[in-house]
Amino acid sequence: MTLTLTVPPRADADRLTGLPVAVIGAGPVGLAAAAHLLEQGLPVVVYEAGDQVGTSVRAWGHTSLFSPWRYVIDDAARRLLEPTGWAEPRRSSLPTGHDLVAQYLEPLAQTPELAPM
Repeated sequence: MTLTLTVPPRADADRLTGLPVAVIGAGPVGLAAAAHLLEQGLPVVVYEAGDQVGTSVRAWGHTSLFSPWRYVIDDAARRLLEPTGWAEPRRSSLPTGHDLVAQYLEPLAQTPELAPM
């Protein structure tokens, strides 16, 4: 059996140089993870199985969350959103899944740092 490598072997010190971190899922956790990675200066590629951001959240979009916005919005994601003119929802209100997508996930995915090339 022959092993074929698609990436040439690299020294430990530079083995990740130039390679993006793959984040699986464009839901609240995946996009928050991507925001944190970007803050660390790491290149990121977000993969979503559905055809749009928050596909699985949309399936239960009519349901209200049990947590208010202040516990839903990630700090690193907020820092990406603020320069875009994004209006943060009232921190004490309870969003639905549809609210989560429309008021948080879609704007976050459309930031210059995360928008698809």
